[in-house]
Amino acid sequence: MYWRINCAEHLLLLLEPDAEGSGGGGGGPRRLGRQRSVTYSEGRVGSTARTAAASTAKDDGAGSAADVRIIRWSCAPSGHLLAGISAQGVYLWQMRPFMLLSKLEYEANEELGQMVDVIWQAGDDDDNGRDDDDDHDNDNTGRNKDYGTLFVLLSSGYIYEIAVYRRSAAVLEYRFETQHYWARGAGEEDGLRRAGLAQRRTYRLAPGSGPAVCAAAGGAQGALVATRTHVIRLAWSGVVEASTSVSAIHGSPLAQVRQMAGLGAAGEAYLFGDGSVHVVRAGTAQRVATGEKRIVCMAYSARSGVLAMGADSGDVLLLIVSDADDGDDAGLQPVAEATEGSERAGDVVTALAWTADGAAVACAHASGHVVVRSALGYALNTSRVRQAGATLALCWGAGGTRLFVLGDTAATALAFARAAVGTGVGEGTAARVCVFTDDKVLVHDGAFTTSDGGGADAAAGLQWQAVQVPAEYVAGAWPLRFVAVSGDGRHVAVAGRRGVAVGGVRSGRWRLLRTREQEDEVRVRGGLLWLGDHVVAACGSHVVVFAGAAGGSGNGGALDGDAAQHVDVGARVVAMSAHDALLLVVCADARVRQLGVFGGDGNAVAVGVRGVVDLGGARLQLARLRSVQWVPSAQFARAPALLVHEGTRLRVVDSTGGRVVSARAELTVTSGVHFGNMHSTVWWFDGRQLHAALVSLEDFMEGSALRCGSDGRQQRRLAVQPSFYPVAIAAALGMAVGIDQDWALDDAAAVGLAQLPVRAKLYLPSVLARMLSDSSGEHDALLYAACFEHLAFFAHAMEILLHEAVEEDGTPELLRRVVAMLGNFAAFPEIVVHCARKTEAASWPALFACVGGPERFFRRCLSDGRLQTATQCLIILHTLAPKSAATEQHVLMLLARAVDQRCRTLCVEILRFVRMTAASDAAMGRLLGRLEQGV
Repeated sequence: MYWRINCAEHLLLLLEPDAEGSGGGGGGPRRLGRQRSVTYSEGRVGSTARTAAASTAKDDGAGSAADVRIIRWSCAPSGHLLAGISAQGVYLWQMRPFMLLSKLEYEANEELGQMVDVIWQAGDDDDNGRDDDDDHDNDNTGRNKDYGTLFVLLSSGYIYEIAVYRRSAAVLEYRFETQHYWARGAGEEDGLRRAGLAQRRTYRLAPGSGPAVCAAAGGAQGALVATRTHVIRLAWSGVVEASTSVSAIHGSPLAQVRQMAGLGAAGEAYLFGDGSVHVVRAGTAQRVATGEKRIVCMAYSARSGVLAMGADSGDVLLLIVSDADDGDDAGLQPVAEATEGSERAGDVVTALAWTADGAAVACAHASGHVVVRSALGYALNTSRVRQAGATLALCWGAGGTRLFVLGDTAATALAFARAAVGTGVGEGTAARVCVFTDDKVLVHDGAFTTSDGGGADAAAGLQWQAVQVPAEYVAGAWPLRFVAVSGDGRHVAVAGRRGVAVGGVRSGRWRLLRTREQEDEVRVRGGLLWLGDHVVAACGSHVVVFAGAAGGSGNGGALDGDAAQHVDVGARVVAMSAHDALLLVVCADARVRQLGVFGGDGNAVAVGVRGVVDLGGARLQLARLRSVQWVPSAQFARAPALLVHEGTRLRVVDSTGGRVVSARAELTVTSGVHFGNMHSTVWWFDGRQLHAALVSLEDFMEGSALRCGSDGRQQRRLAVQPSFYPVAIAAALGMAVGIDQDWALDDAAAVGLAQLPVRAKLYLPSVLARMLSDSSGEHDALLYAACFEHLAFFAHAMEILLHEAVEEDGTPELLRRVVAMLGNFAAFPEIVVHCARKTEAASWPALFACVGGPERFFRRCLSDGRLQTATQCLIILHTLAPKSAATEQHVLMLLARAVDQRCRTLCVEILRFVRMTAASDAAMGRLLGRLEQGV
């Protein structure tokens, strides 16, 4: 979940070094005409006012920068570095700050041809796709580490293996004539990366394969290289492992591969020049059904398991790719087309890019619009980027807070805010809206009031609380990987590449670990969450508990890393979730540890393992794991069951296997607040609707929640249609809360921080309607509704419930049950009258038949002293019984009570009604006389 927040930043590619050299006076050495390798090892960062003329100045024997155009881009898996190739050159940029670090130039050679594609070597996804680059010159063993390896494909079939190595000398240095102080921003503690390019080896495809077309990373096993006639799988060492003819995949010997994507264990996807997409699974090729749409680009996310395909019509088609070991769910499952946000039909999709966590995909259109959609197609926001040339590629920087729109001669960076539920597995218990940027955490206070329009959506009461992460932490720990908000919303905890920081939302004061050594010991990789006022961090095979972390954030004291409790769980932690005083820890060995965390005053805390469950039979997909929650069960050791969200699939697993709850889920939240007979509710969003499964107290005690039974009681589900993207469930308010940003944000018009409006939708009426649809749920519905009676918008929510029951054709039994339940609340008369005034008169007979008739209802309001409500009933009496002799008597009775209580305003309303409906002047005279006697 990603939302645009700031104006666009236009970046200068700087494909050639400055002609002035390092002296800055214009008399420096000139650039060599045919220099084969140039690394910017020394120099001065020039002024940002460098003119286009200076950047395009020609030297002897060298082409101008304007003659050099990038033809392919490739982003490093870590998101820190960016590689691009021209026809004869390889370039390396650092993405924060955006700076050209190194380049390699090659002599033109007809035998070798031109460069056509570049890819980064992909490694094992041991950290669930998260950036694990520690940004140090040496790793823990003291051995020098490289930044990775580039593989550059040439049209002749040659492949350059280029090392992105760590240099010992600084790349660029800032020089000032006078002493200068400056504050380091996020990720700027170590300055520019000491990265350089050096060719390591050269491979060549087998002769006769034809001209090379494109390449793609096929995972940790190797790379895919396509020529005009064959698709070749290479190991990263250059060894050819397999070769398949293009005609065997497409069926036509004239077909040409345009793009490829590795699908992991599910096979590979191939895009051909005719706009068709074929997926090869277990050696069998299958054409993807795209209708009449012609596909022009595609991108696959291993984290979500979704293949995005952009068409020349401007549509984006999404396809869920299931692995072969998924049983009945294996195969290709199409998702509804995503068309929201495109400016017009026919706006060609030019580039696609998934976020590292697989939660969102960015889509660039030929018109300059960039649309960010969720994994299942919900349009989160639209931006307009104005830059010369078409967009060749999109890529997300480290941390997912900047989107780079890359052309052949220009680049633009868009700033985004991420929802905290997208970090680790914190989504399962999201009860508060929280987003974060590079160096800020924004928490919404969650104060809501009823909307003035009387609709189903509630408007936000207060605004965001912005907390600035201290520079001394974020400068070296960027990017932020985990963000967690305490249950009361008063404190936040963040974790970056190293260490943990805890801050107060209102005070803005932070607590950091005392030393750099303590920060290096706490490297959070498996999750970060709050358990009461304790912060729990998963670091490798250890779980670290900082007791009383929230207690000292008001005075800015340091976190005591030495006093923290370290619990060794025996295997690498990949996920955590909290339930009251219990902590569930999911490890890489497919075992779930249940830890008890009990603490007293201060830093006294006791942590112990209470149980272990082996989920090896459930075949967990740890690389796609998003959240793990404990499904209500009487005993964890007796009948354990876990609600597991993997990619886009939500299922219940235990030691014997699993059952799919929903095949389409991109966000899961479990609200465990116990209301009446309702124990908890499991929510998931499928990109269109917010679904819920209701868990009663009986289900909880029997351990049968979300299980398939014969009575149907275990699967009481409902669906809510929000007009925003939900990110939290405010169970105590009966609301789903989210963020709505549905306008196009132009980079030329956006100035400063863009608004992120928070919206909320009352789901209480939907829950009650679902419970009342079954005769056995009337008692549960009454207990559940009574828990919300104290809320200011309770009557408004009940009006929605009654209105939906009245409008529902052919369900008089549901209307009767709703009216019977509402009759137990003091606001029942006002609810009925307000609902009737907002409903067509044709529905009044059915409504008032359930309350005993309009006359009886009027007399009840009159006897209870509800004169205003009784006055509103007059129009109902006149409509349902216009010729009744008792109508005039009812008016006289109401008028007498109003006169006795000296309610002049009410008397005027009654007389206005009589003037409009009186059948004769005599009736009007009698009423006026009665009024004069009272006054």
